[in-house]
Amino acid sequence: MYIIDLPIPMDNSMSEGMGSCSRLGRSRLPQHGQRVNVGAYQHPFSGVGLEFAPLLAPPHVEITLHETGYWAANYGWDYPNVFSPFWRILYDYEPGHFVDFDHRRVALSPDYLLVIPDHQRHSCSGDSPVPSLWFLFSCPWSIASGTELPLRIPLDRILRILIREFPKLFQASSGDCKQRIQRLSLALITYVLGDSRIPRRPELPADIASVVQAIDQRPEHSWKNTHLAAMAGKSTAGFIRAFRRWVGETPIHFVLQTRIRKACQLLLDPDLSMDTIARITGFSDRYHFGHVFKKQTGLTPAKYRKQHLIPVSPPRAVPGGREGEAAAEM
Repeated sequence: MYIIDLPIPMDNSMSEGMGSCSRLGRSRLPQHGQRVNVGAYQHPFSGVGLEFAPLLAPPHVEITLHETGYWAANYGWDYPNVFSPFWRILYDYEPGHFVDFDHRRVALSPDYLLVIPDHQRHSCSGDSPVPSLWFLFSCPWSIASGTELPLRIPLDRILRILIREFPKLFQASSGDCKQRIQRLSLALITYVLGDSRIPRRPELPADIASVVQAIDQRPEHSWKNTHLAAMAGKSTAGFIRAFRRWVGETPIHFVLQTRIRKACQLLLDPDLSMDTIARITGFSDRYHFGHVFKKQTGLTPAKYRKQHLIPVSPPRAVPGGREGEAAAEM
């Protein structure tokens, strides 16, 4: 069973100057009005897709969706040396775009999906205006060593059904289109990751897993490499090498990412001040917290809160002046 991070952020990026999901699927240039495709390098947002969670998946969550994008006429798709901590699934409804991978050029095709795991350097190219669909997500898995990349997943009947739905949803004007795109995206990603052609590296060893769990439970703690190494029963240098091999990043960076994930959750509580959130997540003050948060997510904490906080609607008026009774019943 997969554990999926399923926030329903009602951010303003979908509505600023757009009004609905429909205008997200009609770009003819690498620019969408004032929105420019920046290519999603270190941050999980391209600038032109539908944005969801901004950070990597925590250890107990297997799939976190960051962005789903669809362009009806995507050209100027030229992004060299992409090397990011996010997984990608790419699909073109017509031929015309390419991915260069270790001196090999692989064409995108209507017949299969291209899957690119995290931390895999590649370049994207293509000037033809073709309909394009992409997903950016994270999961705590690593691909088995020696796997030829990118992975090609031929479209079976189920994938074809799912793929056909996205253009219609991106051109829809209903208020729930973002939630529908999110759920359909997670269904497709889950289905693709279950394919036997995507070989996973074995699960974390017990010593590394115990360290990951400790950090996840107490991200605000002042963790040091020496302390973590002792917890794992390894030398400091050996521990750092092992942790990076299995987790994909250094222990200190993992601590930082875990703190930012917790901060994202706390920012959804409007009653918590920035000072309080900084203290709870282990930062020295709100200024240090704000600097690190923006560096990791591309947003200031205040901007993140504004985009992802769901406003509470006031109780609807009830004939006969029973607003108070209606509120009490909610």
